[in-house]
Amino acid sequence: MSHFAHPSRFAVLLLVSLVASPAFAREKSSALKTFLSGHLTATGQFHNYLDGSTRGVRVNLHGAPYGAAFRLVEDSVYSDGEKQHRVWRFSKVGDGLYVGQRSDLIGHATVETHGNRIDIAYRARVPTKDGKIHDLDFKETFVFMQSGTADYRLKVSLGLIPVGQAHLAVRKLPR
Repeated sequence: MSHFAHPSRFAVLLLVSLVASPAFAREKSSALKTFLSGHLTATGQFHNYLDGSTRGVRVNLHGAPYGAAFRLVEDSVYSDGEKQHRVWRFSKVGDGLYVGQRSDLIGHATVETHGNRIDIAYRARVPTKDGKIHDLDFKETFVFMQSGTADYRLKVSLGLIPVGQAHLAVRKLPR
C-alpha cells in the first residue's frame, strides 16, 4: 500500500501550518497572529505506517495579517527533493478558536488554543502517486517548550485506520 507516499508529504505540510513564535510561549496568548507572525522554520520526519517509509522535511514559513484574517505561506523541501508551496488563511471565530482555509481541505480546519498548546483538526483530500484521491483526517498538536521553540506532533488516519505520524521541531527565526 505505497499509495500513501503523498499523504506523508501533505501531512508534513499541514503540520507546519500552525507554528508559533516565542511570544506564545511567554505570553500564552490566544491570539493566533501572536504566535504565527514572522519567519519560522520546522524540521523533522513523517513515518508512513502503510508502507514503512520515512521522509524528512524542512519547511520555511511566513505569517502576517491579511485584512481581518491571517495569512500563512509555507514552502517545503523534502528529503527526496520534492518541493511544495501552500497558502493558509485563518480567521478568529471566538476566544482561542479559529478556522483555517486552504483549497484542498474538506470544509475547514478547526483550531483551538489552550495555554502553551494548539490543537488542530481537519479533513483533506490527498492525491496519491497513482492518481487516486483519499479523504484523510489530521490531528495536530503544538506544545511550546520554551521561548522560540515548539514540539509538533501529527496523527493521520483514513477513517479509523492510522496512516502515519510526524514529529517536527519548530523555531522562530531572528528578524
